[in-house]
Amino acid sequence: MKNLVTNSVTNSGPDLDPLTTPLEREQVLAAYQRACVALEAAQADNGAWAGEVVWNPMLICQYVICCHIVGREIPEPRRRRIRRSLELQRKRDGGWGMHPDLPPSPAGPDHHPDQPEHPDHDGAESGLAGAHDSWMFHTVLAYVALRLLGAANDDPLVLDARAWIHAHGGPYGTPTWGRAWLALLGLYPWSELQPLLPELWLLPDDSPMHPRRLYCHMRLIYLGLSYLYGARARADASPLIESIRSELYPEGFELSRFRATRGQIVSTDLYEPIGRSLEWLFAGARALSRAIPAVVRRRALARAWAHIEFEFSSTDWVCLSPVNGMLFCLAMWSRDRRDPRLAQALDGLEYWMWEDEHEGLRICGARSDIWDTSFALQALCEGPPLDEAARAVSRASAWLPHAQLRDDIPGGREHYRESARGGWGFANEHHPWPVSDCTAEALEGLLHAEHRGWDHADARLDLGRKLAAVAFVLRRQNDDGGFGSYEPRRGSMVLARFNPAEMYGNCMLEYSYTECTASCVRGLAVAREALGDDMPSELRARVQAAVDAGVGFLLGAQHKNGAWPGFWGVNYTYGTFFSVAGLLAAGLDGEHVAVRRAVRYLIGQQRADGGWGERYEGVLESRERPLDADQPSRVVQTAWAVLTLQQAAPERGREAIERGLRFLLDRQLPDGTWPHDASVGVFFNTAVLDYRLYKLVFPTWAIARQLGRGAAGA
Repeated sequence: MKNLVTNSVTNSGPDLDPLTTPLEREQVLAAYQRACVALEAAQADNGAWAGEVVWNPMLICQYVICCHIVGREIPEPRRRRIRRSLELQRKRDGGWGMHPDLPPSPAGPDHHPDQPEHPDHDGAESGLAGAHDSWMFHTVLAYVALRLLGAANDDPLVLDARAWIHAHGGPYGTPTWGRAWLALLGLYPWSELQPLLPELWLLPDDSPMHPRRLYCHMRLIYLGLSYLYGARARADASPLIESIRSELYPEGFELSRFRATRGQIVSTDLYEPIGRSLEWLFAGARALSRAIPAVVRRRALARAWAHIEFEFSSTDWVCLSPVNGMLFCLAMWSRDRRDPRLAQALDGLEYWMWEDEHEGLRICGARSDIWDTSFALQALCEGPPLDEAARAVSRASAWLPHAQLRDDIPGGREHYRESARGGWGFANEHHPWPVSDCTAEALEGLLHAEHRGWDHADARLDLGRKLAAVAFVLRRQNDDGGFGSYEPRRGSMVLARFNPAEMYGNCMLEYSYTECTASCVRGLAVAREALGDDMPSELRARVQAAVDAGVGFLLGAQHKNGAWPGFWGVNYTYGTFFSVAGLLAAGLDGEHVAVRRAVRYLIGQQRADGGWGERYEGVLESRERPLDADQPSRVVQTAWAVLTLQQAAPERGREAIERGLRFLLDRQLPDGTWPHDASVGVFFNTAVLDYRLYKLVFPTWAIARQLGRGAAGA
């Protein structure tokens, strides 16, 4: 097992120390020591690293609406903290948007110290709502939430938001998912929503249009929305709701106006327009909805409810995401307002919350404990043997095995759940939705910790659990050689043309993702090396075939510029970081043409300050979007580029590596951390996320890799 880390994770090629003087190496070691202290301080009591995944205010606003509808009182301290979070995220034009890197209104409170002082660019450049523009969806939800929280209709936040909404045509142009939340309050007519028929759940499982074929997040969102649409769920009328309605629609709440605008989405929010085929489908579904017998609708709602009930019970009320959880709480309320389990369902939402006095109360779209911990483990296992690193790795490797799913979800098959045995999820041990790349990264991190002798021996995975993780990853491979995330792809790519979520893209199906594929290829290759003859020959053959197919997919996915695009991160730097590591772990070397092209691309993208950086609009537009010349490079993107060059081109990239490391060292703060400069996570094309631990883990990893040549095998 001598070559486990050096072949698959660290530099390939001869040993190398590009730091030309003892003083320079001493500076790098000091920086690494500070980073290790910071990482150890950031570690939770249970041994995990759990950074907040910052998104936009959509979820906390939906929580306020949900609580209002079901009658759960939000205590005054929480009301104050929710308002605080909305104040901090308000944009300078008075609304709210999709992107988390948002400076506040000049009249607003001081921004969070992690936020940039100035916007990166004029958002109008992108042709869609930019990083610092407001969106109708978020602004309408925030407006309603503020009023439900008790803000007066002449409150400054309310006044500015209302002015923005009216200046952009009113709530009529809100995307469909926003219209559904308004309909739940009686602020939009259910009849004029695009149809969300629950009857699709009655289709045979082999039907090409059955919702089981959708990407799991889309599937469960549709599950909740279709139930509420079919039940025409609506909150009780009240003077407050009537007041909000008159404020949003001063021209009157006329059905004809909604009917005339039901196919229109305001330009600030529109990413994927409704095509002609989807228009025809909606028209047919609308006509069908009027003809569906009541008995069929009841059967459809009962079938949908069975799936909702299973999701509650199988996740101990946590659900796949807070969006699903809130929709399902509303479905339960709609079905039976006195259901004694409603309090448990609402309490399950606490899992997703982050709360403090400074930033207020917010809800994250995901927890990332397993994901963050896996990368931190790998980073520290490449560095020199510092006590802080060894302690942190030991504690993390004692927790991470507890988060592995040892068995399948009982009854999961009839509710369209893939086999979960052996997998790790994105979040933690309380969230039983395992993911391909999370499993590959977690297994690899534990194998490296075991190889270093830093793992917690009492919690070490036995052979059976390691093999179960390998088998889990194999089950997520698609026919094209790439890997999906939660599941292999189930539906035809034709379904991608019928995306009803106008503000998101690529959300209908599981795809073969570059990053997931690279992580799975690398994790399988590392496990094969680590387990050696302990891996049964039949499984070894399957692993080899999967790795070969994955390599083929990655080679075919490389762009002409030499890089790989990201799906879950910004953008070419992210995709290339994963892809090159996967190819090298699979046995390609630094002289392979694909690796050389990637190296040439990264060296060519290095900026004058020694770092790297690209704008998130590149994900939206499927093209390169470099930073403006006067903008500083990004810390996390620089770390990704340095890590890639260290591994793929330690000689050829020596100068670029040195300059990148100097950039990272210059920006390290005295406490060992790095400042926030931009959010670099993405999903569904438009949803940008700030993974708060990225700015600590990945720069630390780049420094560890530089210092740790041979340390892992020592």
